[in-house]
Amino acid sequence: MPDEIDRDQAFNERCLEALIEQSRLRPTPTPSLQHCRLCGKAIPEKRRQTLPGVTTCTDCQSILEKRRR
Repeated sequence: MPDEIDRDQAFNERCLEALIEQSRLRPTPTPSLQHCRLCGKAIPEKRRQTLPGVTTCTDCQSILEKRRR
């Protein structure tokens, strides 16, 4: 018999799945760029598909994130 924690966990999983699905359906505010807006290097197709609207390569994104800390 499921206890309260099991029910809560199942509820949280359903909510998370619904939020993920909603985010997939939302239109992308900006199209992904083919080349990084900072350094001009090509952004790999896999990165553009995984992160719709991406504008930087992984190297430049890492630098930006380090500066924000």
